[in-house]
Amino acid sequence: MLSIADLAMRDGVSKPAVSRRVKQLRDRGLAVELDGQGRVALVHSVQYDELKARVADPSKAQAPSLLPPPIASDETYDEALRQKTWIEAERNRLKLEEEQGKLLPVEELAAALAQAGEKIVRSVDLVMNDVDDLAAAVAKEGAIGLRAELKRIIHRLKREIADALGAV
Repeated sequence: MLSIADLAMRDGVSKPAVSRRVKQLRDRGLAVELDGQGRVALVHSVQYDELKARVADPSKAQAPSLLPPPIASDETYDEALRQKTWIEAERNRLKLEEEQGKLLPVEELAAALAQAGEKIVRSVDLVMNDVDDLAAAVAKEGAIGLRAELKRIIHRLKREIADALGAV
């Protein structure tokens, strides 16, 4: 995970350019961590590179900045090679999981959860239709009848909620 400033320095572009790109890629499922004020604090760099390569328009590529990136004094060739290898392995893992259907686009998951939520709300709202059955159970058998009728209603609600979530 890298900050927007780190990504800008690494890619040799401005921070606003990286911020705009991150905003676009978040809509396509880019994993980010937000700070306490809801701003992007950290970006999953491997996923950022993967999505950027997939959707970028090379004709609109920004020119590198005039200032060369600072060289870290503790960075060695072996460390750079290790990081490069890890990034490639992570990129390959993400591609494999996507091909295997283990990764879902955020939009699809959000739509499925919204649909399940609507079904659950409808089921809970329909409990009001059971008022007559509850009143009849109280009139006929008292508290015991009410308890049995409530158990039936609760069992139906649990089944409907489980079915709605199972569809996700």
